[in-house]
Amino acid sequence: MRLLRCVSAPALMCLTTLTVFPLHAAAAAGDCCDVLLGAGTTFSTFAWTGGLVLPVTVELQHSRWELGAFRFATAQNAGGSALPTGTHTANPYWGFTALRRWQVLHRSWGKLYLGFGANYRTEVDHLESTHWNFAYLVAARFALGAHNRALEFGVRHWSDAWIRPPNRGQNFLTLSVEF
Repeated sequence: MRLLRCVSAPALMCLTTLTVFPLHAAAAAGDCCDVLLGAGTTFSTFAWTGGLVLPVTVELQHSRWELGAFRFATAQNAGGSALPTGTHTANPYWGFTALRRWQVLHRSWGKLYLGFGANYRTEVDHLESTHWNFAYLVAARFALGAHNRALEFGVRHWSDAWIRPPNRGQNFLTLSVEF
C-alpha cells in the first residue's frame, strides 16, 4: 500500500502535467480539439472475453495528446488464459486515460499512431490488481472525406507492468468516428 501511495503522487503529477500544459498550449495556439465516439470489445490472448467498451476521447494539438473515458458496459469472462473459458473476470467499470500520441506514418489513405500514457480504473479485479496502470495504443485512422470526419481503429492495452501481481492486463479493440 505504501508503494502505491509513493507511485500515485508522482503519477498524478505527471498526469496533470500531461493534460494541463497541452490544454493551455492548444488554447493559446487556437487549436480546436477533436472528439471521437465509438464502440469496442475486449479480448484476451487468443479469445474474445465478451466485454462491450464505449469510448469517448478528446484529442488535442493535431492528435498529439488524448484524454479518454471508457465505459466497460458488460461483465467480462476469461478466454485464452490459465482460467477455464467462461470464468468471470471483471464487472462493468469506468476507465480514464491520458496519452501522448505519436504519428508514425502518414499516407494518402490514412495515418498510423502509437501512444503511451497512464490510466485509472474504478475497479480492481481479476485483470488488474491496481487502480493506476500504464496505457498503450496502436491506432490506424482513415479519412472519410466529408467535413474532416475520420474512422479510427485502435488496439489498446492497460497494464500495471507487474507492480503488483497478478498482472493479466486489459486488452480491447475500439472503432471510433472523429467529429
